[in-house]
Amino acid sequence: MKYFNILLALCFLLCCYQCQSDQATEQSESNLSLEEELAALPSKQSDFEEATYKWGYMNRAGIIQIPARFDDVRDFQQGLAAVQFKGQWGFIDKKGNMVIEPQFKGVWAFQEGLARALTWEDKMGFINVVGKWVIPADYEQVQDFSGGLARVRLDGIYGYINKQGTLVIPTKFVQASNFENGLAKAKALKKYGLIDSTGNFIIEENYDKIDLPSAGLIRAKKDGVYGFLDKTGATIIPFQYKNATNFTEERAVVKKEAGYFLIDTKGEKQSSAYNSLWYGNEGIWIAENGKNFGAIDADGMQVIPFLYQQLLPLSEERTFYQSNQLWGIMDAMGNKISSAEFGLAWGHQEGLARVAFYEGIGFVDRNGNLQIPPKYLDVRDFSGGLARVQVQ
Repeated sequence: MKYFNILLALCFLLCCYQCQSDQATEQSESNLSLEEELAALPSKQSDFEEATYKWGYMNRAGIIQIPARFDDVRDFQQGLAAVQFKGQWGFIDKKGNMVIEPQFKGVWAFQEGLARALTWEDKMGFINVVGKWVIPADYEQVQDFSGGLARVRLDGIYGYINKQGTLVIPTKFVQASNFENGLAKAKALKKYGLIDSTGNFIIEENYDKIDLPSAGLIRAKKDGVYGFLDKTGATIIPFQYKNATNFTEERAVVKKEAGYFLIDTKGEKQSSAYNSLWYGNEGIWIAENGKNFGAIDADGMQVIPFLYQQLLPLSEERTFYQSNQLWGIMDAMGNKISSAEFGLAWGHQEGLARVAFYEGIGFVDRNGNLQIPPKYLDVRDFSGGLARVQVQ
């Protein structure tokens, strides 16, 4: 059964990669619908059945450090991790001690000393590190604090509270985002604009889509095409693209009839056109030329040859390449570190990467050397020195 699950995972991941090129240029469409946001909430647990195989945490030596006794677990953040036990969620510390007893329908990671929590009455608020309600669960939905404000929803309408729980921006938006650097996306009527921390529109709601500033420019969509504004709302790069991403390292991926290509912050073309193109981290963009995948730099110069069935984004100066349906490791300049020998691969995190062998999923280092052999039913990436692990 373990091998069958791994094969299913491989097929699923390969399908995801085939879709990634289009998704990558569209994934910045972050104006989520109400239905999408609701879908992110935990599922109802009225008929909860305990997991047959439990979850715990292992250290970098592959040794179980926190016994596998939970039905589900999350990564540690700010010293605590969310765990599910008999249908309810609470928090443990890195010694496995239950710091906040399981009692909630859902919880989210701690941010700035507060964590979102969902009651069994489907109301949300914020708890502190001892599980006490700091902001009562009076809302249909809350998001993490950012810039001192948190988005909340009442009767399907969004506003913002401060850390004292005071509603400082009234619930008047049908859609809204978290604040970043004093700005948030919002929709009060039929279109999107940007608001400041007082709730006033500084860029009027005239756009089908809009994003927060990146490299000083704001991606927006109007009349079916994309362009870029400055912080005053003036058009800097004309509305002419079928698709576009935000700027990263002063480059954006845009699409015209010929395909996807890079532009700079002046709108000047910086690369050839490709069938697909997306940012691959650490200064490279992964591209597909109709036959194979490779990578280019910010000036459009090839840095990884177009020889591969697929490439993963760079992580810790390493990427995985696919050849003959198997995966190997290479560096940011396209130099092969290991041969293509893994059935499935994920990016490096904290110096280790998950890879699939016939026997299961293990971990290799940045040079492809096996560090933790496949011996558990399922594992996740390392975070804060620990990795989630499911034990048979």
